[in-house]
Amino acid sequence: MRHEGTVTETAKAPLRRIIIVGGGLAAWMSAAALARAVRVGDWSICVVHDEADSNAAPCGDADATLPLTQNGHFALQPDEDTIIAETGGVFTYGIALSGWSHAAATWFQPFGAVGAGLGPVAFHHLVMRLRREGFPLRLANYSLAALAAQAGRFCRPGRDPRSVLSTCQYGLHLDCTRLARRLKTEAESAGVRSLPGPFAKAESGEDGAIAAIIGGNGQRIEGDLFLDCTGVEARLMGGATRATWEDWSAWLPCDRFVSARIETQHAPPPYSLAAAHPAGWIRQLPLQGRTWLTGFHRSDVLTDTAALDTLQKSAGRSGFSDVRSGPVRFGRRRKAWQGNCIALGAAAALIDPVATTNLHLLRASIDNLLKLLPADRKSKVEADEYNRLTGLQFDHARDFVVLHYKLNGRHGEAMWDACRAMSVPATLDYKLRSYESRGRIALYDEEPLDEVSWLNLFDEHGVRPRRYSPLADGFETAELQAHVERVRAIMLDELARMPIHGDYLSRLCGTTRAGTAG
Repeated sequence: MRHEGTVTETAKAPLRRIIIVGGGLAAWMSAAALARAVRVGDWSICVVHDEADSNAAPCGDADATLPLTQNGHFALQPDEDTIIAETGGVFTYGIALSGWSHAAATWFQPFGAVGAGLGPVAFHHLVMRLRREGFPLRLANYSLAALAAQAGRFCRPGRDPRSVLSTCQYGLHLDCTRLARRLKTEAESAGVRSLPGPFAKAESGEDGAIAAIIGGNGQRIEGDLFLDCTGVEARLMGGATRATWEDWSAWLPCDRFVSARIETQHAPPPYSLAAAHPAGWIRQLPLQGRTWLTGFHRSDVLTDTAALDTLQKSAGRSGFSDVRSGPVRFGRRRKAWQGNCIALGAAAALIDPVATTNLHLLRASIDNLLKLLPADRKSKVEADEYNRLTGLQFDHARDFVVLHYKLNGRHGEAMWDACRAMSVPATLDYKLRSYESRGRIALYDEEPLDEVSWLNLFDEHGVRPRRYSPLADGFETAELQAHVERVRAIMLDELARMPIHGDYLSRLCGTTRAGTAG
């Protein structure tokens, strides 16, 4: 990367200087993605960061995301093996949810397909028909991902659409700090300039756009486009552009978090756990050799001390490290792109992570930025489209999380009773009414979660449509029984051949490290 002149030199191109403020995952993921997407010699990409303020993830230091190769994401290269090995990550087939549908129930939210339809009739309509005739079927029992997760097995999906392996989908559990460190090395190797030092303030030009930022040492750094990756504080976006924040506390009631890490000796399971309790819920997210636990709670119901005690009891052991606590305010900026400043990560939106969406949405936001990277500072069209896309993605992800609270079955507990009684966003209300009517999932544009995720969430919370597709009546009961039994038998046969998740990780990490050493 060329660095001719000083950092205040005016670039010849209308927009060629990108300044990223922040030192955490959002900053370095943005920097690495930009460095891959543009000719770095023609652009100046600079990350201004304070090592003392590492911008740790606001909901614990680990997160989950969908596959790196899904939907053509630019934000991470598809070399999952190296990322898993270097960050101590694991694969996941979904989420086990305990205490949500009612206090004693546990169910599984799998990634990937559930069952197999017959002709034009979707599998869940076949199941609804059989339930009407007295057969107590559970959708997740016909998901290979769910069966494999519970058996502690894992392999990547097959590419042959005729194979049941192709019905599996998977995600990743990643250590945000280790991943940020890896991306920092990659970005700097690609020519991204790193300027350690605190951010003091932004300086606006005559047109109202940000002209430069001032570092804590007084250094003035000019730019054309500024990315605010300072986390929930949004020090650049909040101070320089006065962008407004849309508060979601009316739907997502938890306003505090506590998190901690425990060391583990056993092989990590290929799923996370989200366990509800009277004042909130706890996430257990396993990695190699350790598990991150994060609890979310209502501060007027539970103190941080009591929440930490609840967290420790959920782990069934002592030996916590990296204990943290603090406020959370779920919501989003009404416009993540204001003028020539774009908020990314928690500076743009923070969503209750029961649906593992924050890291995935960060990646999607970076993709949107790369697709709409402006040619000059007067980029209203690009900004409007970026705000439309990210706004839809944030809102639909929010709706999926809100549905967990709205459909809860924890009766006699003030927080959860209020959640069942609350009004929900109009987009979610329509989706709920559509499913209750005839089992139809109304998917909007820019949905971050697929139809099966919504379907399983409705079903496990006991939402039963008033009617099923009339096409399901075109089959004899015995034919439907034989079909669902055959589907499950095929899955169980494939399950027996899948490797143990811990063995798969050991071979992968051993091979990757050996290849790196060689």
